[in-house]
Amino acid sequence: MNLPKVITDLIEAQNSHDAGAYSSLFSENANVFDEGKNHIGRAAIRKWIENSNQQYQTTLKPIS
Repeated sequence: MNLPKVITDLIEAQNSHDAGAYSSLFSENANVFDEGKNHIGRAAIRKWIENSNQQYQTTLKPIS
């Protein structure tokens, strides 16, 4: 599968549960909405994904 580099980097960061690498893929003012909350900016996104990884240990697998 031929995915854009930013997507493959996101998948790799998530699957290795690397919150720093994951959050670095977002712009400084990015907004992630998850579980009814907005997480705005890299620092907030990093905190959100760290907490999410501790709770769920989610992995990503592209299917198409």
